[in-house]
Amino acid sequence: MSDLTVILPCAGEGTRLSLPYPKEVHSIEKNKSLIDYSFDLFSNYGRRDVDFVITLTDQKTEIIEYVSRYKTRFNISFTFFNPAETEYTGSIKSAKHLFGEKNLVLLPDTVLKLKSSQDIVNLVSESLNETGFTFFFKKETDPSMLKTKGSLYIDDNKLVQEYEDKPQEDLDRFNSFWTAFAFRKRVFDNCIEFMEKSTLNHRLIVDEIKNTPIYRSKAIEVEDYFDLGTWAQIYKYIDLFIK
Repeated sequence: MSDLTVILPCAGEGTRLSLPYPKEVHSIEKNKSLIDYSFDLFSNYGRRDVDFVITLTDQKTEIIEYVSRYKTRFNISFTFFNPAETEYTGSIKSAKHLFGEKNLVLLPDTVLKLKSSQDIVNLVSESLNETGFTFFFKKETDPSMLKTKGSLYIDDNKLVQEYEDKPQEDLDRFNSFWTAFAFRKRVFDNCIEFMEKSTLNHRLIVDEIKNTPIYRSKAIEVEDYFDLGTWAQIYKYIDLFIK
């Protein structure tokens, strides 16, 4: 087994882009699609270090053919989205039988940029040795952004104090949003249950986060982050980095 299992949930419908093929294989650079940005984070690693698990639906099997370009470098497993599940949390839960001891969830239609000299495998390993759960985060106080993200309050010690998915009120409680997250296998059920309740707008008990390993877990700040799930963000990214 490798040191890290990377989970790429690719079961979303991609309605924001309305493409006739999976958004994850949409190309915005020559010979490079959105899903490649996730693989780029592991350019210094191979199959003994990192495993990949991709969750998809039977309408998105083109992803299998596309990521075959990495088959000589990494172990890549595919699993189908459990139709009894819902949302991105259900996509991750559908891959539970393939989890390793240390796991990292990346969203395959995003670009995550680390601070210079940082290495994502070392960051995850060191953080999960301290706490069982870790958010990667980007600082943000714009209410219009926080309303669309998994919002967090990160204290001065880079520890998680608050979490809510797409909050619509009391937005001054938050100062960041998550861009990826990592977890040890043993804490997954407790953490994902809490996150899913928020995503599905189920009522949370006051301070319920304190009953999960998410509370006061170590958070890792990223240099930058781009959600390429909309045309506006794709065009912005092209203007900034490709033209």
